[in-house]
Amino acid sequence: MPWKEPGEKPREPNEPWGTGQRPGNRPPRPGDGFDLDARLQRLRRELGPLGKGPGGLLALIAVAVVLWFALGSWTLIDARETGVVLRFGKFQRVLEPGLHLHLPRPFAQVLKVDTGRNRTVSDQLRMLTRDGQIALVDFYVQYKVADARRFLFAVRDPEDAMRQLVLEAVRAQIGTQTLAQLMDRNDTALADRVRANLQRTLDGYGSGIAVGEAGIQNISVPQEARDAQQDIGNARQDAQRMQSDARAAAAKGDADALAQSAQSRADAAAYKARTIAAAQADTARFRSVLNAYQAAPEITRQRLWQQAMQEVLGASRVVIDTTGRAVVQLPPAAAVEHAAPSPSPAAGKPKPDEDAADTAQKPQGGAP
Repeated sequence: MPWKEPGEKPREPNEPWGTGQRPGNRPPRPGDGFDLDARLQRLRRELGPLGKGPGGLLALIAVAVVLWFALGSWTLIDARETGVVLRFGKFQRVLEPGLHLHLPRPFAQVLKVDTGRNRTVSDQLRMLTRDGQIALVDFYVQYKVADARRFLFAVRDPEDAMRQLVLEAVRAQIGTQTLAQLMDRNDTALADRVRANLQRTLDGYGSGIAVGEAGIQNISVPQEARDAQQDIGNARQDAQRMQSDARAAAAKGDADALAQSAQSRADAAAYKARTIAAAQADTARFRSVLNAYQAAPEITRQRLWQQAMQEVLGASRVVIDTTGRAVVQLPPAAAVEHAAPSPSPAAGKPKPDEDAADTAQKPQGGAP
């Protein structure tokens, strides 16, 4: 049903926009319903000349635009924040702390980034070491936003990306060391390597994030793997002890072999020296005999025969005549030596002529 203009007949009670009069001409009460026509008339009366005709509508639009620009064109950036202005979704400029003027929505949008707050990524995770053991690592990393523009647009979800990169950096460092090395660790050196690798990765992505501090709070063995880890430790100690015993036995064997080798070399050298000396003595004696034989063959032959008989008879006490006529029993060598008179000093050695005469009286041509 069309609206009723002012001055027309009163509305019917059944009209959807209410009635011009209430039943019984009673004053309006709360809850009687919303009368749009009455509200518009009241607004025109309050606006005065601005609410009448097309000019009034333009004036209302102008007032709304002014209020829109006045209220939506100012942005206050806190001292710990950095603002990023987007115009139609495209980056325009960065706002430093303070009051700034810009186009209102939807032409421009200001994104505020808290660059003064220390953000933290911390967790306690099970990680695999280089020797295949499981370590429970409690770590944390603190970081700040160094470049608000890159923080917003270089990575789709910088908070989640930062967490994933922290986990990757910690796992990479834990995986390069054994559990024993981690237990005897230097937390500062390990944390410094994590921070350096993490910052290098973030710079490669152009994330605009600066890593402040990184730390490894605790490294331990999970409770469910502690018993197995203790058994492994005992087995390793046994293996190390057996290896030490084997090395000691090998060292002792080497020392004994070296000593035996040195003794063998010394014995060989002594035997060589004795053999050479005996050979040289034999050679010298043979040469002396040869010289004597060349000088007096018969005398030398007789002397050699006497020496041979002395050696043979000196080793035997009984001599049997091959003809079977007699058996001669010689006295012991000690009795012979005791009965032999000691030579007088004045006697000296026999002269060669006397030796030659004595020898001439012996049978010629060898043994009797």
